[in-house]
Amino acid sequence: MDKSLLKPKYWGLWIIIWIAKILVNTLPYSVLMRIALGIGFLAKPLLKKRQQIAITNLKIAFPDKSDQEIEKLANESYKSASMAGFESLISWFMSKKNFNKIPFDNDLKTFDQIHYDKDKTLLVLGFHFHCLEIAGRYIGEHYSPFTVMYQYHKNPLMEHIITSSRKKYVTECFQRKNIISVIKSLKRKVSMWYAPDQDFKEHVVFAPFFGKLCTTLTVTPWLAKKTGSTVIPAYYIRKPNFSGYSIITGDPITFTGDDFEDAKLTNKILEDIIKKHPEQYLWQHRRYKTRPPGEEKIY
Repeated sequence: MDKSLLKPKYWGLWIIIWIAKILVNTLPYSVLMRIALGIGFLAKPLLKKRQQIAITNLKIAFPDKSDQEIEKLANESYKSASMAGFESLISWFMSKKNFNKIPFDNDLKTFDQIHYDKDKTLLVLGFHFHCLEIAGRYIGEHYSPFTVMYQYHKNPLMEHIITSSRKKYVTECFQRKNIISVIKSLKRKVSMWYAPDQDFKEHVVFAPFFGKLCTTLTVTPWLAKKTGSTVIPAYYIRKPNFSGYSIITGDPITFTGDDFEDAKLTNKILEDIIKKHPEQYLWQHRRYKTRPPGEEKIY
């Protein structure tokens, strides 16, 4: 660990991390989730901007819903996002013994077939549903070797905590721009997970997402072709009443070789998944931030 992370400016965060480690290994899972909801309720007045972003996104995605229905869905999404914070802490700090008590009811048939086939490479097309971190730990602990691609955190201490914690249950964490290492790993037949559904600026095309153009990565089909990987979609949902999680994988995706058509295809796959559990998707992200030339800002 870099000794600079022990400087006084990080002490407050270190204390929070220390408390979090105690909590997730002392309290039952259901109690932790209720605490998360309570903290989320108290913090909501401070997060009005994120709530408005969610409402804007939901109005684009579901134009037929009334303002009251949109607000209700935004509130449900906020509650889900509140629990996601504690789910990350559980993923990073909870002991394996306690983590294994959390129920998972999964459909990983396609995942199993490709991951265990020595002649194939698996590239999991994940998406930003709120419980992705806890699903990632489950996959990492049950399928090895397994790697993830991620976005570097701007806070050096958080970057250290997140990557060092993830490396306890995944083989390697690759920064998004470290594409050479990503390619080498996939060519060694090591399964990989990554989520491309964010507002990126490079290697993108504008493709429709719920009828509105947004920047969409072209990297997925390129990586698949470059490394001979089989790409499957995956999503993960939180079950009602703190009863655990489900991880579901779909059939392999066949790309066309056309950047726009392939981007449209991946967005359509995500749309269909979101419609099943809209409250658990990360609507708080400014997915439509970058606009085509000449278009007005949305946020």
